[in-house]
Amino acid sequence: MTRGRPAEFAVRVNSTTVALITAIALLSVVVWFDRRVLADLSNTSDTQLRYFDRNTWALIIVLSFPIGPALYLLYGKQYR
Repeated sequence: MTRGRPAEFAVRVNSTTVALITAIALLSVVVWFDRRVLADLSNTSDTQLRYFDRNTWALIIVLSFPIGPALYLLYGKQYR
């Protein structure tokens, strides 16, 4: 007699399932980070924005992950 679950209750995870779960987790992180940076952009006053206006920074953030959010956080916002 073996300990644990019987063989018919064993869960089989194939590589497709692992890839799908990984893709969903990465996509969730990307969406979360983009939302946080866009929220920061919306709370930033126009006088604190450098180089581009608010709409241009929003496009850069959304269309060029992860470089866009990093560029905004490094160069787009003037910290006091």
